[in-house]
Amino acid sequence: MNQTLSPFRQMSLSYRRLLYAKIIFWVIALLVVGFGWVRTSNDVALDRLLQVIAVLYSFIAVMVGLLLFRRKVEGLRTTDIPVRDKLEKYYQAGMIQWILLTSAGFFCGASYLLVGNWAFPVLAIALLAIYGGLNPFKQKVLLQLRLRETDVAGI
Repeated sequence: MNQTLSPFRQMSLSYRRLLYAKIIFWVIALLVVGFGWVRTSNDVALDRLLQVIAVLYSFIAVMVGLLLFRRKVEGLRTTDIPVRDKLEKYYQAGMIQWILLTSAGFFCGASYLLVGNWAFPVLAIALLAIYGGLNPFKQKVLLQLRLRETDVAGI
């Protein structure tokens, strides 16, 4: 029997998949560099360049993700479309935000694999903390879209 997932379940699964992908990637990166399975570069200029790019990319990813998401949610609050469509558009906006943060974390990981600088895992932990605050649990989604529990009862 093929049942479609509820929009809340779909959001939660997508969010967790990206979260677990980041965690697994970082565990592998830390193990690979820690055990010396890759030779990291000692080039100070490359290290500094990657640090600057990682910080800028992370900042831009956070800001652009938050701004795009906020604009989309504000637009969804005032539209008169069915609730299921609102939730789908919320999911799409959330995915953009989550993927931007995840890509910044992966860039930090790739930079760490190249130069072995511990600044990159620290930045990734900060990104992970921000990502943790974006968890799309049901009450938060309802609050952000200004929906009531009765609006989503049949979904």
